[in-house]
Amino acid sequence: MTKILIVGASPAGLHLAHGLLTHGYDVTMLNARTSGEIRTSQPSITQFSLPTALAHEQQADLARWEHVAPRISGARLHLHPPNMPASTVESAFSSYGVSVDHRVKISDWLEYLEDRGAKVVIHGVTVGDLDYFSRMFDLVVLAIGYGELGALFDRHTSGQAPPPRTVAQAIIEGVHPSPHVQMHPVAPPRHAPPGYLPEPVASDYADVASTPELRAILSPVLTDVGPQHVLQLVGAPGGPMEGWPDRPRPEEIWRWVSKLTAQHTPYLHQRLEEAYLPASEQDASVHAYTPHVRAPVATLPSGGHVLGMAEAVISTDDPVAAQAGNMAIASSQHYLARILHHTQGPFTPAWMSETFEGLWQGEPTAEYPFAGMGQACLGLSQVLDQIWDPQAPAHLTEVLGAAATHQQVADRFLGDLDDPRRYSWLYESESARAYLSTLT
Repeated sequence: MTKILIVGASPAGLHLAHGLLTHGYDVTMLNARTSGEIRTSQPSITQFSLPTALAHEQQADLARWEHVAPRISGARLHLHPPNMPASTVESAFSSYGVSVDHRVKISDWLEYLEDRGAKVVIHGVTVGDLDYFSRMFDLVVLAIGYGELGALFDRHTSGQAPPPRTVAQAIIEGVHPSPHVQMHPVAPPRHAPPGYLPEPVASDYADVASTPELRAILSPVLTDVGPQHVLQLVGAPGGPMEGWPDRPRPEEIWRWVSKLTAQHTPYLHQRLEEAYLPASEQDASVHAYTPHVRAPVATLPSGGHVLGMAEAVISTDDPVAAQAGNMAIASSQHYLARILHHTQGPFTPAWMSETFEGLWQGEPTAEYPFAGMGQACLGLSQVLDQIWDPQAPAHLTEVLGAAATHQQVADRFLGDLDDPRRYSWLYESESARAYLSTLT
């Protein structure tokens, strides 16, 4: 039986582990923290499972919060161009997505993986450990991208590196409801006691404000205490997201986030007039990160090799583009398909490179439907980041203007978030303007 080690209980690593286990592989998950430690850890950047990603979680029996998670049924984009009136673009999604606090998602998936029969080992990992494990397993996959292990991978030759960003995040209560809130009856969870009827769940749009100085996202999220809202502010160095106190306390972060929201995003500020950090949780944090693309294969001191996946080699944490969840599912599904089709011989460095390059820039096929998602996910983040840049292509502003007045453009612009490969029409002025010329 093929033995596979996955290092790092990230969403991508856990989804791959569950898929391999379903197909009869000998799976070991190695992680530095227990599920209990994950549940009580500091919050990470909240991410979204958009409709297609959520559908794959459902197929894998990993959407384990269907009866309680608030649904994200669409998006409303508030545009604040420089020296021009503000406008709004909104659209319902073809289906709904969800946002689940990673401390809930990862710990639940990790416990479920062990319940299903995988070996879960809780231990910190060094490069020396990986060197040893590479001789014990047929394939070692690294699913975390920070620290000593992330530094194993060289920079990928994919062009200019995106700029660093700062994300401030607060999980809050008391948010004023939006006009799009609806309640939906849901089916009881599997193995629910007889007669159990869950409460209806709410659905709402995610509110996104885009200004030249920063981006803000307000959306429903499921935490360990139930449905709440998460507010995220994103900015580049040199703007209003700089100047945070050293090691700020949660209440300091919330005051700063509230102030910036009032200054730059008036509509969101109206919804937050009575919002507050729950006293029992105090979940507010500041994160600095730099999007990256790394070469997928690391060579260990003894000559063994490690294959990087998802955040280990492609960082897409920008919540504005909402592609981190897409990248996790695409990476796990593409790697799973490649492993299933590899029926004999060792997992060579050439095979590893081909696996990544297919995910990064390949053409989708029936066997590999997620090919090309890597470049598309990161590329979308870069395009959205430059919308208000004076050097941005003029057609981007034209598309946004059309989206504010033509619902079909709004539906396409926001609906394509579900699969960023569909944005190819947006990136070149000729194709974008050809599309706009068809409007009536």
